[in-house]
Order: sequence, then C-alpha cells, then structure tokens
Amino acid sequence: MKKRILAFLLAVSIAVSVLVLPVSAASINNTALQTAITLGAVPTGQELGANVTRGAFAKMLVSFSTYRESVDAQGTVGTLYRDVPGTSQWAPYIRIAVQQGWMNGYTDGSFRPDNTVTLEEACAAVLKLLSYKTTDLTGSFPQAQLNKAQQIGLRDQLTCTQGQAMTYEQCTLLLYNALRANTASGSAYGSSLGFTVSNGQVDTSSVLLKSRKGPFVAEEGTQLPFTPVSVYRNDKTSASAELNKYDVYYYSESLQTVWIYTRRAAGRITAVSPSASAPTALTVAGSTYSLGSSAVASKISSLNGGGVGEIVTLLLGMDNEVADVITGEEADSVFYGVVQTANRSLVEDNGADVLQKISVMCTDGITRTVNIDKSLNYPTGWLVEISVTPEGEQVTAIESKSVSGTINDTATALGDYALADDVQILETTSEGLAGTVRPSRIAGTKLNALTVRYYTLNEQGQIDRLILNDVTGDLWKYGVLDDVKNLAVNAGSILGTLTGSGSSGSGSSSSGNSSSSSGSTGSTTNTTTVTDDLRDVLVPTTSEILWGVIDGSLLSTVWNRITSSSGSLLSIGLKQLADITGQPMSTILNFVGGGATYICYVNGSQASFSTSVKYPVLAGGLAVRQNVNGTVKAMIQLMPMKIDKVGAASVMSNGTRYETADDMQVYLWYKGQYYATKLSEVSSEGYYLTGWYDNFGCAAGKRVRVIVAVKKD
Repeated sequence: MKKRILAFLLAVSIAVSVLVLPVSAASINNTALQTAITLGAVPTGQELGANVTRGAFAKMLVSFSTYRESVDAQGTVGTLYRDVPGTSQWAPYIRIAVQQGWMNGYTDGSFRPDNTVTLEEACAAVLKLLSYKTTDLTGSFPQAQLNKAQQIGLRDQLTCTQGQAMTYEQCTLLLYNALRANTASGSAYGSSLGFTVSNGQVDTSSVLLKSRKGPFVAEEGTQLPFTPVSVYRNDKTSASAELNKYDVYYYSESLQTVWIYTRRAAGRITAVSPSASAPTALTVAGSTYSLGSSAVASKISSLNGGGVGEIVTLLLGMDNEVADVITGEEADSVFYGVVQTANRSLVEDNGADVLQKISVMCTDGITRTVNIDKSLNYPTGWLVEISVTPEGEQVTAIESKSVSGTINDTATALGDYALADDVQILETTSEGLAGTVRPSRIAGTKLNALTVRYYTLNEQGQIDRLILNDVTGDLWKYGVLDDVKNLAVNAGSILGTLTGSGSSGSGSSSSGNSSSSSGSTGSTTNTTTVTDDLRDVLVPTTSEILWGVIDGSLLSTVWNRITSSSGSLLSIGLKQLADITGQPMSTILNFVGGGATYICYVNGSQASFSTSVKYPVLAGGLAVRQNVNGTVKAMIQLMPMKIDKVGAASVMSNGTRYETADDMQVYLWYKGQYYATKLSEVSSEGYYLTGWYDNFGCAAGKRVRVIVAVKKD
C-alpha cells in the first residue's frame, strides 16, 4: 500500500506541473494545489492567476465538502435563480451551496454567478462551511468574518485584502487551510472528509487514491477515455500511453494520469490459500501473489476447475497484485535471469526419488522456483531461460549475448539501440547475486562486452531486457569497520610474514641481501631486531585516518605511522616505500596473512564477517562482496575524501562532484564509537564530513556509500 500511495502522489506532483502557473504562484503550497485538483475544485490547465467567479467558488466549496460525491444527483431540472438555469455548469454546485447556507443570492432573485468573489465573501462562506454561526463571531460583516478567518488560520499565506477579488491560487490556499482549521465544534475540518490531520499537517493520500480507477485489462484496440498528461509504465515515467493486449492499467481522469503495467508471472500453480474453493492468494514458480478481485479468484477456484497444477500467466498490476489470469496457449511466456540456487531433496509421493528445484532471479525482479530434471546441473550465477507453455516449464542455459555502447543521458538508448519504455534491467555478479536497476541509475554509463551479459529485443527492435555484470556496485554490501584492531588480531602472524618466516616476498628478499654480506648469524640477529622493532609499529587508528582526511594529510598520517621505525622497515626490504606512497593501502596490507573476524556497522546495525584471509581494509568505509549463501568473496577499502559541500543527491570534495548512493549510510563518530544518524542531522557547518566512495572499477560506480561525521566541538 505504501508503494502504491507513493507512486500515486508522484503522479499528482507531475500532473500539477502541467498547469499554467503565473509568476506569483511560485510560493503556492504544492500540496494544496494537488488536493484541489484531485477533489475537482481546480480543473486541469486552469490559469491560477485568474479571478474566481461566484459560480466557480460554489463548485470549489462543494468539492471540499462531504457533498462532492452527490453532485450528479442534483440533476438539471428547475431554476433556483433567474440567472442560473438548470443547464448551467454551476447549477448543481450553487444549489448545494445555497441549500447548506454557505452562500446566498441577491434580493432581486439573481445569484450573479459571473461576478468575482471577494476575500470577505470567500471567508464568510468557508466559515459557514466549518459550521460557524454569526453568534460565534465578534463584530459585524465584513470585519468579523475577516478577523475570525485570521484567528483560525484560514488566511495563512494569503496576500489578498478586503474588497479584492480572489484568484484560483488564493482560493485553493484558503480551502486547504480550512482542512487544517478547527470547526465550530473544535475538531479538524479535514477529518470529516476522510483526511488525517495531525499537528497542523494534512495527510491527503487516502482521499487522493479514491480518484484512481482500475485495474482494467486492455484488449486489442483499447482506448483511454481521455488523453493523459502523465503516463507511468511499471512505475516509471513514460512518453507513450499506448495500450497493448493484456496490459493492466489504472487511470485518474481528474489528474489526467494513467498507470500501465506489463509485468507477468507464469508457471505452474503449486499452492492456493486459504482454500481451493475460495482462494485469495496463489503461489506460482515459488512466489506468492494476492488476487485482486473476486472475479480473478473465481478463475482459480477449484469450483471452476482451476487450482494447483494448472499452468497460468498472471497479469500483475500495482503492488504485483493479480489483475487477471490467462490459461491455455495464450499463457506462453519466456523469462531470463541468473541462477540463485539449485537444491535436490528427497520426495516419497510415489516411492522414494530425488527432486531438484532451481531458483532464478529474473529480469522483472521476481525470483522464480522451477522443478527440473534431477540429473541436470545449473551452477549459481549461470544465465538461464525459463519457458512456460501449457505443457509445463523448462529451464535452458543460455550463452552470453553482449552489446557495447553508452547509455544516453536520458536513459532511453544504449548505443544504437533504443531502450523500451518497460525495459527490464538486472544487475548480477558471477556469484549469483542479482537485483533490478532503474534505467536512470546507469544514464551516461559506457557498457562493453564485459559488463553486458545478455539482452533481448522486442518486436520494435528495442532492448526490452538487459542483464549486466557488476556495473553499479550496488550489489556489494557497504558499512564501516568498527574497530581497527581486527587487522592485528594475529600479531605474531603479521610479524612472521613481514620478517620472512612465512613469506617469500619482500622480507625474504631483504634477508637474502643481508646474508650476502654478513652471513646467516647476522641475518638471524637482524630478524630478531626487526621483530622487536615491529612490535612498536601500530596500524593507524580510526581517529588518525578520519583526522587525516579532515586536515588533508591522510597519506602522511598513515605512512608516517607505519614508517615510524625506518631502520627496522629498511632492514626487512621496504626501501621501496618512498616509491609507492600514494598507492592503495593494499600494497602494504598484502603482506598480512591469516584469517580475521571483521566487526562492522552495516545499515546502522552491527554485523560481523569472518574470513580465511585478511583483506586490505584499515578503518572507516568498506565494501564486502558476498556469495549467495552470505560468505565473503572479497572485501575492499572504500576511498575517503573530505566533503566540502552537500547537495541534494551529491557532495563536493576539492572541486569534484560525487553522487551519493540511494542507500547511503551516515554515522556520527565519537570516541571510537559509530552512531547511525541522518544526513539532515549532520550536514550543517558544525561537523566535519568524510565521504567513503567505491573505486574498484564498476562502470557506474564511484558513489558515496558512507558518510562519517565528526562534530567540530
């Protein structure tokens, strides 16, 4: 439901942007305008700077009342005023407004619907809408009405003065303020209309959803009842409102918006619940879906011959709810994805046998589980095709099929190929991890044969499925190392490695050089001295690294710490240190052997990673690449930088702009402890900010994954 509301409100926001806004509307409360449009008080395309007539204001009043649903019942018969015939567009609204006592006509029998409404007239009408009576006011018209309106907040943000004509912008604000204001009985007026009002804020989502109609399933040639201004396809903005057969769609005529879904789920029904005769949910290919209506449920019901064992294609709408079910040859579907797991188990339905199930993450983001021949092998990470026909499901391994080019800035094309409006993009790793990617995430990214694993084309020659190989880096797990001592758990092993007792690297080479001049006894003595000296060489602390970033001396801080005993380091063959200053820390830490348990903070919670080897991470941000079963495949130190300025979705460091990850983590660091927080809480001038970004080769990487804040006090 939350996702549905967010998608709907996003559409409202875009619909609002198509209105003709005058310069003076720049300060208008956007939520007020959204609400007015959805309730039908402001027509789409209305010039907000235009004056509101008395007839139009009657419509606005009714739209913001409990009578908005009964306007059609007013009919067109009869004349209430001599200048308002029953056929007038304002007639039903004026009739309701007058009957409820919100507005009045003139003594000459006219209503004067084309006259503009003034501030005092509008305030008087809205006060009556809120059930205030003349006896609740102090003084006489119009000052009594204007004072009361000011007192209860109706005139907040209004610049209109007494006697001045009200514009659509000002009337919208006045009526939205009414939702937040208290009625004569003391309760928030918006609550009586179904809105949630709390601390002066109005949650309009539940009411806005009521303007949406659907779901509907398109047939050949289906046309919308209006020309939409805003179009969403699979929850993404689209330029085309074309409906194809079996598309699931919803629309809001008042918002001039349509939502189209082309998502499918296909396979054998393996379970229904709560009962076979009256199902509300079903399981297909290992995933469970809710049935969107009783009509859909009847197709699955055992009373109509449906249910477990049937091969179906599900047409999915908002929140992946089943809008319809297709069977027979029309249910044929093909899916592409990467193997997550393959498991064999014992079954004893008709004697003991082995059943193999394969789990595949498909390009549409759905993980499908299919039964396959027990003798076949599909390793984790393999690319496969799942074919669904009336005869059943079949899994086939597929060879890589690559394409090269750059995703354009609007994320609508890859090289010479256009991307379909409903393109499905799946990010994968060779270990089998997978997740969907929105096109805009890889806008401007150059792809090649190594980063594109597979793609397909639709009938129009557009790429409709794209499987990538670790392009974004988003499948890695990011966090911060809690304690740098994790790198020095086995001090003896580290010392042994560096002195050459367990390595043939630089330490051994150094020992050899010593032997050539002083013999084995000298070498042994020298090794003992080196070991003693190295016991005083400590790995840099988190504090040193953070402050090294803050004051710009990161490299000197780190290298000075490690090279503090230059005689000992030289004696073990690290004379090349001066030549490698500035290279990644892995140059030094490659000497470190033996396993460790890394205690980290990931997404605000403490987590541990046990490894058989030590990885080149010191402190601060780190990236962990995992297998599907959660074991560590690799661990890399994120690159630090001092943040000079924080933007909406980016930061600046030394004149360079870095985009922030959607799931970026923010921590406050104090006295050796990380505290998860929000960027809004630490982005002021009162904090030093250190950003940690991935820099290990992902084509669409170099995103800030972690920010660590240190308070300046």
